[in-house]
Amino acid sequence: MSQRPRISVKNKPPNWPLGERGLEKLRLELSSQDALAPLLAMALLIGFCAGAVTIGFRYLSEWPAEWFLTAPGHFESLPPHWCFALPLIGALVLAGIYRLLEPNRRYVGVVHVLDRLHNHQGQMPGINALLQFFAGAVALLSGHSVGREGPAVHLGATSGSWVSGRLKLPNNSVRSLLGCGVAAAIAASFNTPLAGVVFAMEVVMMEYSVAGFLPVILAAVAGSAVTRITFGSQPAFNVPAIQLSSLAELPLLFLCALSIGLLAGLFIRAQRRLAPLQRKSPLLRFLAAGLVTGTLAIWVPEILGTGYDTLEMAMLGKLGLGALIAIVAAKLVATALASGLGIPGGVIGPSLFLGACMGGIAGGLTNFLLGDATASPGFYAMVGMAAMMAALLNAPLAALLAILELTYNPNVLFPGMMMIVVACVVSRHLLGTEGIFQETLRALGKSGTPSWRQQMLSRVGVASVMDRHFAVTPREIVEEDAVRLIEQHPQWIVIDLPGEPTQLLRAADLASFMQRLAEAREQGREQKTIGEKPPVDLLKLPGERLQLAPLNWRATLLEAQQHLESSGADALYVDRGRGGTLDRDVAGIILPQHIDNFYRK
Repeated sequence: MSQRPRISVKNKPPNWPLGERGLEKLRLELSSQDALAPLLAMALLIGFCAGAVTIGFRYLSEWPAEWFLTAPGHFESLPPHWCFALPLIGALVLAGIYRLLEPNRRYVGVVHVLDRLHNHQGQMPGINALLQFFAGAVALLSGHSVGREGPAVHLGATSGSWVSGRLKLPNNSVRSLLGCGVAAAIAASFNTPLAGVVFAMEVVMMEYSVAGFLPVILAAVAGSAVTRITFGSQPAFNVPAIQLSSLAELPLLFLCALSIGLLAGLFIRAQRRLAPLQRKSPLLRFLAAGLVTGTLAIWVPEILGTGYDTLEMAMLGKLGLGALIAIVAAKLVATALASGLGIPGGVIGPSLFLGACMGGIAGGLTNFLLGDATASPGFYAMVGMAAMMAALLNAPLAALLAILELTYNPNVLFPGMMMIVVACVVSRHLLGTEGIFQETLRALGKSGTPSWRQQMLSRVGVASVMDRHFAVTPREIVEEDAVRLIEQHPQWIVIDLPGEPTQLLRAADLASFMQRLAEAREQGREQKTIGEKPPVDLLKLPGERLQLAPLNWRATLLEAQQHLESSGADALYVDRGRGGTLDRDVAGIILPQHIDNFYRK
């Protein structure tokens, strides 16, 4: 008498997490689209982590400058020869750092975050984050025309990805927690929690849902709390609550928004042409950016670094018309080259700088033509910041809220909304550009905005929708085991074939075969056998068999769909990754109809 094979029957209800404990339960709960409570707990943790990393980066990019600057960011205090030499020295240091790394480890910034989110399930490499941390600080300290918000977004996203990876959370939750890290980083960088939330949802995650918003809001609060503990609760810029003097100025604001939209569109087009050069030698690219920036800085040192001191002076109306025109021209060239050639910094700060100066120019011209009865140039600078940021980033709501939180001036909302609409329409439709991040992704040959279907499928983990009514058996089983298996009422039978692709059989086909076999014996048409009955071969009995391919349980439904297409399999079995025999590995079954039924609900 041969030993009967062990049959593993999985017949639990779909709420698999209820059968688990501790961290395993948390992981499986997070695979659901509506796992709000555990997401909130994780968002709070990531918010503090991202805030702390962002504050650390800010210290690293500002503290050493105290040795050679009279005030933070005040590069105007340097003699002309140092204004020229500093960007060149920084370019050489950056080129040396980049030469130590492989090309795929050199990607940094918001564009890299979007690429990893949409094409790599939000897995952020640690080496790229370290490069961003130190190289971004070098770029800012050496006066390159970039902002600190791009590095902050990268570091915040990596914080979310790192925590998710350490806890081995499902990939759909990694996506949400990466967005939490981005929101916390923006909030910590500028002390703008609301703008951080909207930026994460509008630019990075590209979705609006209650389950998506609440964790991001909590993370932004945590990130902003870290900033307030460290630097206090004062707004980033101390400007008076000035307002629009008359509605008659709206046509002038319209013209200002029109020019800002044109400038933003031209900037994005320049980025589109320069971005492919990022595949070239770092030394040549960085030296070109450093040489141009240094040369311009000899005459216009205000363009060096983040330029927040100059930006505040523009909002206070302390810069003359000629100075503003020169600053805009030089800053535009320096920022376009630095961003397009891959200097590891951001464009959010420069967009605010350019918008403020453009608004200041419009305000100065208005005062000159119409007299002092109009609003001050500082007010035009504030609304210009919102228009430029919105048109350049394709983020109108984030830009509006950022200006509100940066200035604590609600008077900017009404004219700012009008200017944002005009600038975005001009940039998008008149010049045919999208946001700078999406255009850069395309210029680098990477996929940009995912479709609505891809967005929906990436929000859900396979563990929350897989079919768990299955049994795992070897190819041949004795009739008694087959009867006992059918009595457990599984829906599917996973046929374990060592060394061959696993196959799937409907339990109903086995039940029909056993019923026909019993009826045949009762009617006497089956010859009686002596000794043991022959085993049932699951590969030979009538029925449809599906070829299975393995899928990690952390995967999303989008990954499941892509794996079905790439492997050519008919279905997937979800692998818990614990090792051992197949019956201990299989957690559930994913069929194409599970994916189709989800997004058609």
